Amino acid sequence: DRREGMRRMEKEMRQDRPRGTGSSERPKVSICIPAYNNEAEVRRLLSSIAAQTMQDVEIILTDDSTNGEIEALVEGIRSGRRADAGSAGGILSDAPCMSRLRYVHNEKPLGHIFNWNKALSLAKGEYVKIMFSDDWFTQDNSLEKLTALLDDNPKASLAFCGTMQVSKKQTWARAAGKEYVERLRRDYRYLFLGNEIGAPSATLYRACGAAFDERSNWASDMFLYFEILQKNPVFVCTPEPLISIGVHEEQYTESFSERDIRKFRDRLLMYEKYGLKEQEDCRKEMLRLTVMYGQGFQTASACGASMGEYLKQRAVWFWTNTVLGYWNGLLHKLGIRN
Repeated sequence: DRREGMRRMEKEMRQDRPRGTGSSERPKVSICIPAYNNEAEVRRLLSSIAAQTMQDVEIILTDDSTNGEIEALVEGIRSGRRADAGSAGGILSDAPCMSRLRYVHNEKPLGHIFNWNKALSLAKGEYVKIMFSDDWFTQDNSLEKLTALLDDNPKASLAFCGTMQVSKKQTWARAAGKEYVERLRRDYRYLFLGNEIGAPSATLYRACGAAFDERSNWASDMFLYFEILQKNPVFVCTPEPLISIGVHEEQYTESFSERDIRKFRDRLLMYEKYGLKEQEDCRKEMLRLTVMYGQGFQTASACGASMGEYLKQRAVWFWTNTVLGYWNGLLHKLGIRN
């Protein structure tokens, strides 16, 4: 149809358009890459960007590394030395997008969230795409497909996709469930109940000044999504796994234990920052979390719970996690339940 024809023409223009590092023309997409001492993973990600059919991009690489390996990689790309592009095939230096590679080696490591925001702060594109350096594009048209989601839905602020989760032992696909997506469409504040959007690398959003809350820890990705959706709650998504997520024990989010109090503090900050007390399901979830993390009635009251609601939730928690826990454990010992 006409729209498809226009998109094809625009794609061809982007692929053929010369891109000098001094160009003042605004790129379609800013790909923001925070990195730290992982040259091989950065090389893999850059290779997947070089292979993209969509080349109207700038690449912003903010480096917290304490060694010079990533810097040497960038120098090799800029000088045109023919470096192995790894899984993507081809030569990094030959890709048009590499002429718009901006590299910043922080004098002192900024730390996870601060380095993420440093990369975002330098973005000049119409759309912003953060890519954590241990992730990569699954297909050579992944970025084209993500960009098309926003191009075809001009009222949407955010696009997200499914992912391939890749660990040393296995690979599996994940995507937000239909029920979750429908609920989020009704009220973006349901994001507080859980994040099925996935990792930030699975998203693309219209430039709006959104950033990670630097007070956050475990739930930093949810803060970014709240920043985008509170300004414009319209989003579009696809379950297609356009991004591959490298899963390993060294990841930042894996450093938090199941009952780490920093998780509760993140949720409490989110609850207060975005005024979620008036949303009933969010209020109930905050009460559940308050009891789960062993916080007292003073905290529950500040979150909008009555004494009766607090005591009822305490009883539910005790029954579920103590009485039923012991009972299920006994049945297991007796061989009645696996």
